[in-house]
Amino acid sequence: MYFFFFTIRRAHNKWHSTKKSAKILYIAMGILTIALMSLALTQEEEDKVKHKDPLEETPEAMRRKIKEMMLHAWRNYARFTWGTNEFRPITRRVNFGSEFGHHKLGSTIIESMDTLYVMGLYKELNRSREWIRKSFTLDRVDETLSIFELTSRMLGPMLTMYALTGDQLYRDKAIHIADKILPAFQTATGIPRRFVVPNDDQFRKRSLTDIARISEFGALHLEFFYLSEITGNPVYKDSVDGIRRLLADMNKPNGLYPNSFCTKYGRWENSRCSINRFHDYLLKSWIQSGRSDSETLQIFKDAMLAVVQNMVEITTEDVIYIPEVVDGTRTDRMKQSNCFAAGLFALGAEQTLMKHWAKYAQIGIGIGDTCHDLYRQSPTGLGPEEMGFSEEARKEIKSLQRTFYVLRPEIVESYLKLWRLSRDKKYREWGRALVLALEKYCRTPHGYAGILDVYKESSGSDDVQRGYFLGATLKYLYLLFSEDEVIPLQEWVFNSAGHFLPIKGVNPKYRLYISTEE
Repeated sequence: MYFFFFTIRRAHNKWHSTKKSAKILYIAMGILTIALMSLALTQEEEDKVKHKDPLEETPEAMRRKIKEMMLHAWRNYARFTWGTNEFRPITRRVNFGSEFGHHKLGSTIIESMDTLYVMGLYKELNRSREWIRKSFTLDRVDETLSIFELTSRMLGPMLTMYALTGDQLYRDKAIHIADKILPAFQTATGIPRRFVVPNDDQFRKRSLTDIARISEFGALHLEFFYLSEITGNPVYKDSVDGIRRLLADMNKPNGLYPNSFCTKYGRWENSRCSINRFHDYLLKSWIQSGRSDSETLQIFKDAMLAVVQNMVEITTEDVIYIPEVVDGTRTDRMKQSNCFAAGLFALGAEQTLMKHWAKYAQIGIGIGDTCHDLYRQSPTGLGPEEMGFSEEARKEIKSLQRTFYVLRPEIVESYLKLWRLSRDKKYREWGRALVLALEKYCRTPHGYAGILDVYKESSGSDDVQRGYFLGATLKYLYLLFSEDEVIPLQEWVFNSAGHFLPIKGVNPKYRLYISTEE
């Protein structure tokens, strides 16, 4: 304070000892300086108006923005390709490369329903329900469909909508979908095949591969368990319980579960191991049971301990990631789809309080940081499909053209869980950054599409608006900026495609089937 007054006094004395001509010069220079500062401030304000940054917005404003994004995507799909599976927003045509084939199954309609519900978009939701009532069926589908995609992205939303509304239409359609999947379980081991032909074409059925992926057949439990709970029919739950029992008794290298399994001979098909949705569903199945399934909890703890001991990698720069392990050796690559593991470790630490739970939580936070850094470091603010952690790996990923971005939800899934568990504002900031990048690089006049190379700001578009963008990515973003009471983690668990199912014993919308027979 004394220094401040001393400086002012010196300036005052110097002014009075200065000649008149010099005073005029000082005044002119002062006026010019003030004018330039005013001009600069005005220009800065204009720039803020022209390039308003959503990063500065409130949670309420962010929800409005994300809702507008949802409507932009949904209405253009409805306008140009209603009833089909996925939409090409640039050419305004059907995407026949969808996982659901050529038949009009309305996968985008089905995947979007619970997002519309959460956002309060009931007009669009009612139109979706009416289409499902009149048009949705798998009876005519004569091509192979993935049982994992059918379960997570079609059966899951039907179960979610039944839990939310109690509407019997959704339960009936859920039964219809699950009954089309059940024939896949008719194998020598009870482990289902990857694909099924819904109209039961016997020739095509016999030609299906016997090799299945644990990331797929190991991630059916939430949906099939809940369907048995709301119908009273144990066949669905029994089918997936058999998977756990068989895998628990098998030899596993260092406790790790290999990626591929032969459904005919009951053996692992390779030595490649990675973290995947099987691990995710172990935790969530225990939570879904009202935390009563102690056997599944123990399987989860053992599986995660093996992952920590044999897969988690920490670089000299303290970068944490989970690479694939081949023949017992860690690689230096990680798929973007595995960014869900950040939320898995954090939720597992919080829910189970495993031994050394703080370490597990730190691993989750570290994986979240790693995935975000891959987004932040790219010129587009979007992350590549695969991440390399050595110069050689990065070159290989680029040569294989694995630098594309396809509107994936996994990173936002982890942002949501980490935000709700930690209240660290950085996760909302990262969500805002993603919204900004989506608007700049993925938005088109008629929807959203992925890009071919996240490292090129002038990258071309892949011209595909995937159903999970509406069903998961935008839902997770919306919930990230919502209050915790909106789909609270204490009452709901999310399936692998972002659709939420009620937790037994704590959620009043569980809708357990009660037999009327004496």
